[in-house]
Amino acid sequence: MTPRGRRPGDVDTRERILASARRLFSEKGYERASMRVIGRDAQVDPSLIVHYFGSKEGLLAECLQLPLDPRVVLAEVSQAPPEQRGRLMVAALVAAWERPELQQHLMGMLRTGTSHDTAREALQRSLHDAVQPVVAGLAIDDPDRRSALVMSQIAGLAITRYFLRIPEVVALTPDEIIAAVGPTVQRYLTGPLD
Repeated sequence: MTPRGRRPGDVDTRERILASARRLFSEKGYERASMRVIGRDAQVDPSLIVHYFGSKEGLLAECLQLPLDPRVVLAEVSQAPPEQRGRLMVAALVAAWERPELQQHLMGMLRTGTSHDTAREALQRSLHDAVQPVVAGLAIDDPDRRSALVMSQIAGLAITRYFLRIPEVVALTPDEIIAAVGPTVQRYLTGPLD
């Protein structure tokens, strides 16, 4: 006889919950994707969400974690001479973003982050805490201001190419993106800001 009801927790339960939450947060928004809805979709008891993530907010924070460590992605950039960092940074980020599994995760983060104020604040914290210090370390001075400007450029590129899918931006090859955006990022890192 087949057991009835939801499946108990197993080694894949945590990942199933995360996959369901990412999809449902991006489709329904943070408010409408309740723990009950996420549990049903993941075929687990909603109490397992609390077990693995502590709360719905904890689950959201986990969904908005970056799939790659920015220190690893930008390791070569940090070793390069300052005058080459803008181009190398854009090249490293575009190479990572062009990987299908990372694109999917990035899209889930962007959709989730725009679904509700709580989600937006969580995404902002995630990016500020994980990415901004790495970018600030690449700047020649005024690291907070320079890293904020770099992040505005990089976020704009990610949103227009992968989220909004603006045709003219999607049509660009990675080399064209590097050639067009690299100098702007370079100026933000090392050039005059006045």
